[in-house]
Amino acid sequence: MHSPPGPFVDSSRLVAAAGPAVYQRGQEYNRSGRVRSVQWSPGADGTGRLTAEVEGSGAVYSVSVRLGAGGVPGPAWCSCPAGGFCKHAVAAVLRNNFETAVLAHRAGGSAAPALRPGQDREAPGAPDWKDALSRILGGAPGPGLPEAEETGGAGLEFDLRREPFRHVHGRPGSGRPAAPWHVYVRPVRRGRRGQWIKGGLDWERVTGDASASLTPAQVDWFDELRALSATRSPYVVHDRHWIRLDSYASPLLWGILARAEDAGISLVGREHGLPVTVDEPGRFSVDVVRGAGEALQLRPTVDSGGRRVALATARIIGDPGHGLFHPDGDPQAVADTEDLNVFPLRLVPLATRLTREQRRFLDTAGGLTIPENEVDEFFDRYFPRLRRSMDIGNGDGSIELPQVADPELVLVLEHQDLTIRVRWEWEYQRGRDRVRLPFRPLDPLADEPVDRESSWETAVAAAVQHRAPGIDLRRSTYVAGDALVLVREWLPELEKVQDLRIEHTGTRPAYREISAPPTITVSTAATERRDWFDLGVTVKVGEFYIPFADVFRALDLGQDVMLTPDGSWFALDRPEFDRLRELIAEARSLQDGPEGPLRIHRHQAGLWQDLEDLATDTDQAEAWRTGVRALLDLAAPGRGGTGDAAGDAGGTSGDAPVAAAAVPATLHAELRPYQRDGYSWLAFLWDHGLGGILADDMGLGKTVQAIALICHALERDPGLPPFLVVAPTSVVPNWVTEIHRFAPSLVVAGVTDTQAKAGTELARTAAGAHVVVTSYTLLRLDEAAYRGTTWAGVLLDEAQFVKNPRTKAHRAVKEIDAPFKLAITGTPLENSLTELWALLTLTAPGLFPSRRKFSESYQRPIERGEDAEALARLRRRVKPLMLRRTKESVDLDLPPKLEQTIEVELSPAHRRIYDTRLQRERQKVLGLLRDLDRNRFTIFQSLTTLRLLSLDASLVDPEADVSSSKLDLLFEHLPEIVAEGHRPLVFSQFTSFLKKAAARLDELRIPYAYLDGSTTDRARVLERFTSGEVPVFLVSLKAGGFGLNLTQADYCFLLDPWWNPATEEQAVDRTHRIGQQKKVMVYRLVAKDTIEEKVMELKERKARLFAAVLDDDRMFSGALTAEDIRGLLEP
Repeated sequence: MHSPPGPFVDSSRLVAAAGPAVYQRGQEYNRSGRVRSVQWSPGADGTGRLTAEVEGSGAVYSVSVRLGAGGVPGPAWCSCPAGGFCKHAVAAVLRNNFETAVLAHRAGGSAAPALRPGQDREAPGAPDWKDALSRILGGAPGPGLPEAEETGGAGLEFDLRREPFRHVHGRPGSGRPAAPWHVYVRPVRRGRRGQWIKGGLDWERVTGDASASLTPAQVDWFDELRALSATRSPYVVHDRHWIRLDSYASPLLWGILARAEDAGISLVGREHGLPVTVDEPGRFSVDVVRGAGEALQLRPTVDSGGRRVALATARIIGDPGHGLFHPDGDPQAVADTEDLNVFPLRLVPLATRLTREQRRFLDTAGGLTIPENEVDEFFDRYFPRLRRSMDIGNGDGSIELPQVADPELVLVLEHQDLTIRVRWEWEYQRGRDRVRLPFRPLDPLADEPVDRESSWETAVAAAVQHRAPGIDLRRSTYVAGDALVLVREWLPELEKVQDLRIEHTGTRPAYREISAPPTITVSTAATERRDWFDLGVTVKVGEFYIPFADVFRALDLGQDVMLTPDGSWFALDRPEFDRLRELIAEARSLQDGPEGPLRIHRHQAGLWQDLEDLATDTDQAEAWRTGVRALLDLAAPGRGGTGDAAGDAGGTSGDAPVAAAAVPATLHAELRPYQRDGYSWLAFLWDHGLGGILADDMGLGKTVQAIALICHALERDPGLPPFLVVAPTSVVPNWVTEIHRFAPSLVVAGVTDTQAKAGTELARTAAGAHVVVTSYTLLRLDEAAYRGTTWAGVLLDEAQFVKNPRTKAHRAVKEIDAPFKLAITGTPLENSLTELWALLTLTAPGLFPSRRKFSESYQRPIERGEDAEALARLRRRVKPLMLRRTKESVDLDLPPKLEQTIEVELSPAHRRIYDTRLQRERQKVLGLLRDLDRNRFTIFQSLTTLRLLSLDASLVDPEADVSSSKLDLLFEHLPEIVAEGHRPLVFSQFTSFLKKAAARLDELRIPYAYLDGSTTDRARVLERFTSGEVPVFLVSLKAGGFGLNLTQADYCFLLDPWWNPATEEQAVDRTHRIGQQKKVMVYRLVAKDTIEEKVMELKERKARLFAAVLDDDRMFSGALTAEDIRGLLEP
């Protein structure tokens, strides 16, 4: 007969003594009936010792647990290897609790000891030395715990709630709709009587005054848990008291819960004090078992630490899910119970997040049934994919599941001499067989023998491309060198691709390397074509003579190796071949084609000299030998040109003379001599299918030369498609007007709206037109329409608008497939050589290499002033494709343009404000220059602030009551200039400063016109000035720097300098151009001893950049460096 049971032990205390994981295992041992006997031996002071025998794994263990007064667990001992408060000890205490509860129920009382209101638990006696030593050595606390330990501590309270509406989402294994369950948590602490209470804590106050009773570790733990709630679903709203735990989207939740015990925080259920257990990570799988007859059942399962989770009562934490929670009770009892908090709560982290497929499987109604007549189809089409997407089991062994091999991409290589034929095939499993499918995109309408996996196929193909960049998966044949690249470079990488299998058929060549140095012989032979010679090159490697055409082609294509007839190979990355590769790059344009003979022109005498230095032997034709010197003389500077007009004008064009082209009869304009030369050059480009850049100075009539070219082309072939002219929005009407004026027989269509807004397709607008004029903005917005229309050619006016290759406008122009493209701009480069490169990639694609190589070969060495040869080489390359004339070099009969820079002294008050701000901005900027690229925006923001202060202090500080020295100087002269009948233009980059000038004009009652980027009725504003209605025109430098003809003006005031000289020149040339009859006065106002003086110096450097590339051979350094910016800030 059993002795009377011992005192009831609160589950939270038992969890605190043993830990959640051990407590959980003890529960399982108790439920499975492993506790054989329990004996309670009471002591004199209300304490006692509980002893029991518990069945373990293959042995029976003896357990002893000391219990203090009121059921406080003390030290425990067990004969198992773990010892201490192990799962056997927990099972013994739980068995004792059960017997105590049964006895209390029979007696009509309560299992837990009763306390009178206000009465504390029994005061502990003197601590037993064994208990004290156990605590020191890390054992469980004994009955001698002080009051603070017994009644203090923090907890996380869990509350299971049913929502008031019916819903099935998040209820795995549910077969019918039900009110969803959610789990909420809040911080609590233990009250004086040992119960868990709110105690003034909530999620907002857990780190405030209410947290005084918490340890710093507990405050941090609660704060971390609250912070992680930010990952919750956006549709879930928390309050200050409760947080919905199952809405946490981050699996970091489980790490926080695992650290609760270390922080001294208990996980407890609401009201009933039942334990909350965090189980071992669970693993999702699907059981395939035999159903009724030969049918199959697919049942989702989650196993955690050898225990199968009751999915019928489980709910998912997170979306798509990283954990589960469920009341630990009979599923039917859980379903019938209103208050779920009467059951212990179990939390199950998942070893891996649920996939969408697994989540959907959990939402199925108790699994899936496969009818008997569809079992074969299931195994053929669905089972392989199911097995790859989740774990599959056979819990009861009722069916033998087939082995499933993963699908593979198979690369079949058929070797035939030095040719490899390639097949790419997808291989899938169908039932117990493997089937192959051709490598082709997935067609959802095709009847495939298996269900193909689009995402997997895409991933494998991407992995192949990643390992072998440049490989063409559609290519079926590789010959000679390409075959070697495939075998030598790509196959070793492809062998590393997961899910790719490589098969070889036929005899595979050895592909051995020949390391002997090559022997090169060069020769020339006269041909029937004047000035052309056949160039012979013999290359011997080892015992093999390699045809020179093959070597040149391989070098030209940038190949690293070549094959001999027996499959051996030799490397081309040798010094001899490196130099040969460079020479081929120079001679690229002379080749008649890959199959034709290699020839060399007499103008390439320097190329021959380089070849002669490289070769071990030469054989020259007599005509070649005697003509080399004369050809070198003929190629000397100044001997060639496009006629003296172009050459003397500083123009750039080819060495072959350009014949004068007849002016088209449809052109109603009298061309000046230099314009006839320019038109002839354009006609030459058109007739030979070449693009180019017309880079004449502003005001020299580039538009009429371009219109003449269009007339020339249409006169040659009236059936041509239309030309497309792209210009800034403000210039589009001017182009339409000029075409009507100079070529009235041409049908021109001006496009001013997108297709959608105009309600007309671009193709219809272009039909029947000779010229279509549009803007860069509309080209970008309707890119596909312009790209899909056939054009005879594209003319890019003010082409600096597409000087940035990263812009959508540049990409849109590049995508238009037209046989002819012409850039029209007076400033083909403004800040960097990459702008010139960008224009040439549009008009002469292939002239230069990639932007990176152009930067390495030209931009960086030239802009740093380090490589005069690179500058000379660049000018030689550009020369045939760009024509530029300056005003000074042609006879325009223009009145003089007098320019003067006026230094403006700041007033004392203005100076103090400027100098004070200068010190602050200098200190900030100098600290940012260590990383110029990253801090560029902030640096230029500071420079702009100083430039504004140079103009008017109130532009930076509206409270500054200081007059603008520049405006004072301007208005000392402007009224007198207007009174004398002159027409001044006033330019500024800053509209805020222009408006201050406008306010001064208003005070003086001087009428004016105003134009900036926000002006809507631009034509009306221009007409007010050009008609003489107003005498003064205030113009934003950006809005008025192009597309305007303001020859009515004869004075220009530039109120602030800009470090791009081309921008200023464009503005001034609005008035100093063809049609001007008066002397033009240009005044640049520069604030003395300010950043503006430094800007003037930088502007001069930019002018040297422009001149060095386009006008002469002077060296310069054009890059804006950190040192330049330091110079701007020098006092």
